[in-house]
Amino acid sequence: MATVGLRAGSGMRGPVLQSVVSTFYGGSSRYSGKQFLQRATVPAIVGPGLIRHHSQTREQHYVVNEFGLLSPYTPSPWSQQPSFFSAAGLRAVQNRVVEGARELFSLVTIKYYLSGWKSAEFAEQAEELYSAMNEAYAQGDLRSLESICLPTMYASLKNDIKKRNTNFEWRKVSSVTPAKSLQIRCGRLASDFTIGQVVVRIDQEQAAVPLSKRRGGAAAGASLSKPTHVTEYVVFQKIITDPASPWRIYGKMDVPKWDQPSPRK
Repeated sequence: MATVGLRAGSGMRGPVLQSVVSTFYGGSSRYSGKQFLQRATVPAIVGPGLIRHHSQTREQHYVVNEFGLLSPYTPSPWSQQPSFFSAAGLRAVQNRVVEGARELFSLVTIKYYLSGWKSAEFAEQAEELYSAMNEAYAQGDLRSLESICLPTMYASLKNDIKKRNTNFEWRKVSSVTPAKSLQIRCGRLASDFTIGQVVVRIDQEQAAVPLSKRRGGAAAGASLSKPTHVTEYVVFQKIITDPASPWRIYGKMDVPKWDQPSPRK
């Protein structure tokens, strides 16, 4: 089955765990597959990434893979915007207004389909799913990763796991700031099929300890592992017209320079 890929050069990366544990194993600490991210307008009809299945009762069921990131936009502080008196500043304000309208429409849509949905509560749940992904990645647990991540993300993590020399114990040390939903977007693929994407900012202190293959315990020098400050923009996706559909991790966006954590001294 063909899927719509993610466009190169737009910031798609593997799990942040790689930046935490890269010093412990051979190979690159960067995302080993192609860096993809597609800024795509979701088609109004069923496309190649969508398969229609029929149950015995002839009810239609859909399985969605990936149709691209619904929007690469995340709001920046006003202090990071160009001057209002410049052409760039005016364009930035116009863009902010347009994206704000899309945000409001998407929020109304997601609340319509998911009764009681709140962005703050979702951000907390999303952080738990993010931690579960990092734990599964560290342990080489492909079955869990496949249920947590969408296909392209899963394939890249699987490839990284095959290339590395050992597994790890990953842990969240603390939340530097609470997880926050930065962007909400919805896209209609068919009259009764709508997906939702939420970009969540996750800001944590993380640590990883390599495990000995022979004994299954911590490797020598593991006590030297220090917590690393990690900030991630993680994209979560769900078929919101199907209440039984789970939220899964679509991928990650590049963190803007003004929001990247300062190096530890």
